[in-house]
Amino acid sequence: MFGSAKLSPFAHPLRTAYLTAGAASAVAAAIPSDRVTKVVKPTLMPLLAADAIRRRAPLSVALGLLGGLAGDVILMGKDSRSPSTQTRAANLNKGAAAFTLNQVAYHVALAKAGARIRKLPALARLPIWVGGAGIAAALLPKALPAAAGYGAALALTSTLAQDANPTAALGGNLFILSDGLILQRLTLLKNFPRLDALTDGAVMATYVLAQLFLVDGMCKKV
Repeated sequence: MFGSAKLSPFAHPLRTAYLTAGAASAVAAAIPSDRVTKVVKPTLMPLLAADAIRRRAPLSVALGLLGGLAGDVILMGKDSRSPSTQTRAANLNKGAAAFTLNQVAYHVALAKAGARIRKLPALARLPIWVGGAGIAAALLPKALPAAAGYGAALALTSTLAQDANPTAALGGNLFILSDGLILQRLTLLKNFPRLDALTDGAVMATYVLAQLFLVDGMCKKV
């Protein structure tokens, strides 16, 4: 089983660069500034992957972050800010497909390290998954593949992370929160552009921290 890595947020230049780019991405999303987003967001997963390799994370973790990079690029495309919620939902499905590769890589790494699906953590996440899929089905069926399919993959990551260590568990829970905010943007905030942008900033902030804590929880050294 992985140990829970305990280190300073700025313990290494790669980590500092990741957090700096993450903060810039969150602010750019909240403004919003697509120009800044297109510059800084694609650097996030490569920086985190480089730090994961340095800290001897399983190879599947670094490879999985390539799926995260693909998802990031898809979700920052022009369709992500389309006035059409149908277009945005279709774009979300494409991004979710890429992020599923990221989650599967985490499943492999966590399972190989001994993490298992425990009854209570799994049951605790079931209502969240069902609720997300239900909201999508009722308000935006086009987003159901992402809410139900990718949502299940993410719930599994969170469940396994809960069994690994507190750091990974925090990352898994933040990931669920981040994706819940994405669904909220699509279904409940489509007519509130300012609140939508601020929520997008929160999506980025929680996503950046989620990925960081999950990787921290799967690394063998600081």
